[in-house]
Amino acid sequence: MQTWLVLLLVAGFKLQAQDNPPNDTIRIHLDTTHVKKSFVKKVIEEATKKRKFLLAPELGRSPQTGFYTGIYYLQLFKLKGDTDTRTSNIETYGTVTEKNQFYLTFNNTVLFDKEKYFWRGNTYVSKFNEFFYGIGNNIDVNNKDLINFNYFNTLQRFTRVITPHMYAGLQAQFNKTFDLTYDKGGLLDQSSAYGKGGSQNTGAGVLFLYDSRDHVIYTRTGTYLDVSAMFFQKAFGSQYPFTNMIIDFRKFIKFYKNDVVCFQTLINYNWGNVPFRQLALMGGDVMMRGYYPGIYRDNFMMAQQVELRIPVYKIFGIVLFAAVAEVQHTLQAFNWQDIKYTYGIGLRVMFIKHERINVGGDLGFSKNTKTLSLGSGESF
Repeated sequence: MQTWLVLLLVAGFKLQAQDNPPNDTIRIHLDTTHVKKSFVKKVIEEATKKRKFLLAPELGRSPQTGFYTGIYYLQLFKLKGDTDTRTSNIETYGTVTEKNQFYLTFNNTVLFDKEKYFWRGNTYVSKFNEFFYGIGNNIDVNNKDLINFNYFNTLQRFTRVITPHMYAGLQAQFNKTFDLTYDKGGLLDQSSAYGKGGSQNTGAGVLFLYDSRDHVIYTRTGTYLDVSAMFFQKAFGSQYPFTNMIIDFRKFIKFYKNDVVCFQTLINYNWGNVPFRQLALMGGDVMMRGYYPGIYRDNFMMAQQVELRIPVYKIFGIVLFAAVAEVQHTLQAFNWQDIKYTYGIGLRVMFIKHERINVGGDLGFSKNTKTLSLGSGESF
């Protein structure tokens, strides 16, 4: 989730003029015959009218980047003649910064042929930076290095239905980190981390997916289980051979009108010569909100979060969330003393009512830090 919320709301109202012919737009704004409707109700109807996309600018500033600007685009669609299938989506966002940095992300979730096939992909290219705090649980959160690098990653997954809601398939990933710069004598320079001079890895693997969610973006009911294994081998062109296994389980339960309680368990396990940027990372705007992305990283991570989604009034809602997680070098090293926790609250504004697409923000708290993330969609 990015810093788009206020500008997204402004841009969304402007978008409506593109969804209707000019005369119809003028009629909506000049029509005074429906005097029984309050001004607020009219605004809500306009804001949540049946549209298929969001488009928003991005503007902000951070010490790492200086001023930055960008754009976000979300397109919702169903393939022609496949109206019984859940809604697919394509999501794109890009940013450029005052310090000549940039990133561009393209995500797609496509269901077709009455959900016999499921294609999900993510492609990310950037010239950016991040803080490196070290590897493992025993880090000093006040001691960090700023590292700069170029990065390209694409992950594509294709599955076919076995039985209703159950899929199996193949996946492939290409990951390259290059042109790294960091302080000599700093944390990364002194570490024994793989890939601190750059890395290039190609992987192929298999996955099993069970998905009974009622909606792939905003889920109210259903179960989601994703079990995948990716093998990065020298035969595929990998510089650092290793294996990655991920188990992602989610459960959504609707109760009392439209309130929803959501659970997620995530296990990320790596073994072999894992580059430091492909280790299991704790933090960010999905799992362990409240921690800087990657502040803790190691071969193995187990995490659990729960979220309560509560509609409050009309298009407005709130979320309450809490999570626990731990990273370790091996499974045997896990212990109760090293568990980290986060909790927080978020605001949601339903911007495409018929597809239940929200924009909003989350404020997460942890033992040592707090983070604010703004953007569209749900965390999981």
